[in-house]
Amino acid sequence: MVIKELQRTLLTQDVQLPVAVLKDVKVTMHGGSGELVLRKGAKLELPLSDALPLLKKSFIALDSERLHSPQDINKVRWLESRELGTLQALNGDFYLKARLSIIDMEQRGVDERKINLVKAALVDIIRLRLQKIMKAVSASPEPSRDLLEKLTWEERALYTMLCGFVREWYRFMVEFIEKGDIIG
Repeated sequence: MVIKELQRTLLTQDVQLPVAVLKDVKVTMHGGSGELVLRKGAKLELPLSDALPLLKKSFIALDSERLHSPQDINKVRWLESRELGTLQALNGDFYLKARLSIIDMEQRGVDERKINLVKAALVDIIRLRLQKIMKAVSASPEPSRDLLEKLTWEERALYTMLCGFVREWYRFMVEFIEKGDIIG
């Protein structure tokens, strides 16, 4: 299930997955950048492209201790709801690791009610952050470097697209008002 979820994910960068090694194994790194000897019990981060084949063969597993806990997610929600005008800085891979945390909880048999609370908290985070992003775009359709640094990968894509759309729409409307010829 984890593998299918990761393969469906469109990432702009090769994310580093926190993993725990389940079996001793020697692997060739993606792109032929050398060999890596993994020892059972080791905890490390591997690029997604190197981790997927090892996950498929059950040589490694996600390290749930280094994913987002429900408390971590609730803290982000609380901060976002408390600071209505300010976006909190999140790691680019926040949503991916949050999704992996949910998968991990499901695989460990955590109570469905607790899982649903985590999902609801994430939806709240998405809604709160979307409102702040849209407010920032409406205030200025020029992308802000400071704001970009606070956004996740998915939010950066949304923010830059929205800025582009709003900027072009604004230009069109100003040009239409100033020079527009509505009678052919």
